[in-house]
Amino acid sequence: MQLTSPVAHRVRKLGRVAAGISMLSANLIGASAALAQDDTDETPQVVVHDLMKEPAPGPDTYVYDTSVLFYKEAGSRVQAFEPVFNVQNFLANGSVISGNFTFDSLTGATPNGATPSATDQTFSSIVRQKTTSTQITSTSASGGGTITTIPGTAYAQSSYSVPARTLPLASFHDHRFAGNGGFSWLTNPDTRLNVGVGASIERDYTSVTGNFGIARDFNQKNTTLSISVNLEEDISRPFNGTPAPFQNLNSQIGGGNDSKAMYGVLAGISQTLTRFWITQVNVNLSSSKGYQADPYRVLSVVDSVSGAPLDYLFENRPRTRTRESVYWGNKLALGPTVADVSVRYYHDTWGVNSLTAEVSEQIPLGSTLYIKPIYRYYHQTAANFFTYYLVSGSALPNYASSDSRLSRFNASTIGGKIGVRVFGTGEFYIEGESYRQTGPHTIANAVGQLSGLDLFSGVRATSVMTGLRLRM
Repeated sequence: MQLTSPVAHRVRKLGRVAAGISMLSANLIGASAALAQDDTDETPQVVVHDLMKEPAPGPDTYVYDTSVLFYKEAGSRVQAFEPVFNVQNFLANGSVISGNFTFDSLTGATPNGATPSATDQTFSSIVRQKTTSTQITSTSASGGGTITTIPGTAYAQSSYSVPARTLPLASFHDHRFAGNGGFSWLTNPDTRLNVGVGASIERDYTSVTGNFGIARDFNQKNTTLSISVNLEEDISRPFNGTPAPFQNLNSQIGGGNDSKAMYGVLAGISQTLTRFWITQVNVNLSSSKGYQADPYRVLSVVDSVSGAPLDYLFENRPRTRTRESVYWGNKLALGPTVADVSVRYYHDTWGVNSLTAEVSEQIPLGSTLYIKPIYRYYHQTAANFFTYYLVSGSALPNYASSDSRLSRFNASTIGGKIGVRVFGTGEFYIEGESYRQTGPHTIANAVGQLSGLDLFSGVRATSVMTGLRLRM
């Protein structure tokens, strides 16, 4: 299935080359900024070599960075395992060749979009079937499920049950392969061009990306201006076909594959203010057109008096979306420590506005060991068409989704990193984070029984990443 958790979207981005590279001279800063944001809680990052401690990679140098991420959501929800391998080759003529390979394996359960109920709920749908068995018993996060073949067709009836007063979850497993490559070169001592291509493949989703950028140094290489253009084409291949807007869950889906095209422009400036302070500002404008709904997410249709669920309809989202964001990042040398401070404002035409603030500080403990505490705060408003449920007898809206990523919520991340120098120029590191979303658990004027039920499906998660970085 298409990856749906916050980390899943972050994971997917690792396989995309949708970045404009602003590379400064070796005695200043190397920086890159993410562009093609697919959700709103990701912050582009200024990546700065700590040149007061260690020189940037020199000519004819390879830099290898391999890591493994373990991620787990509370409540037996999404679990992820993600190994990543990166390599960069810094050539004698100033060119840089880079490559990345990522594999993701995700299992667990994710909200299906329906609201909890005071009574048990059963979700039934028509699914495409490859086996000829008359009945298959499967396991879901919400309890046992069954798949029964419909005679004379290539379809089957799938169903699973959810206990009363429980957030409906649908179990899944998925994996993804992603790779990208990039090349940057100097056209003169002050101008660098870069190109990149990438691809990400899941069982039901494929993404192909490309980018081109230019960076120009000024002011004795203390100032760099950059601009990049990014393109992306996504193809969605839902297992049971693409549902029509507000199609009934328990009906045969006739839609085939659908696609989405994205393009964006990122403009940035990097400035060395003092020998202890480097700052960067990025302005990002991107637009997407095509299929942008979740083909597996439904909405509850509830009774107007009791609030009991009567039906389940697939969601519908606009087919166009424009995003704008401004990012400001700073790298500060405060005595022996190095601090990163950043803030990002985001707005899109779906009505989502967000603010992200992050601070971290790298603290040396001797000549070969450091620790790095991290804190990140995030706030967003709800999309114009976000709703927890639909009411029976009311006219259907043009668009509606109960996806929690489109709701109003706050999120905080507390984490830390520890690194140690190995093999002379290498580094072994471990980073852990605790992520928690908070938001309204009840809503004003909720219908019937829904006034006493917890409707918030926010995420609580922990992650641990360990890696090894070698310069050769």
